[in-house]
Amino acid sequence: MADSVTKKDLEEILDKKFAQYQGAIIEAADYKFKQVDAGFEQINQRFDSLERRMDEFDQKLDKLTTTLDNLFKKITDYDDELAIVRGDIKQIKKIIKEKLGIEISAVGW
Repeated sequence: MADSVTKKDLEEILDKKFAQYQGAIIEAADYKFKQVDAGFEQINQRFDSLERRMDEFDQKLDKLTTTLDNLFKKITDYDDELAIVRGDIKQIKKIIKEKLGIEISAVGW
């Protein structure tokens, strides 16, 4: 007699296969999600490294800015003092010329 498959037999076979297929799909999805998680972990590590480097850069930039500010202040103070000294020298030259009759000339003043 020929083998016949009943609806119930077919449902049992499909139920067993469905569970196997479902398990395989879940396992494959889990594997992919783990790969994605590992990729995100690498990206997070790179961002952490970049953040540290940016913090170091900011500190160095702050130090450089402070150094330049101090240098510019010294240059400005020097220019101010030089202007005062030039004025004083002009007055001294004028007084020496008036009192002693000697004219002093300096190159570059």
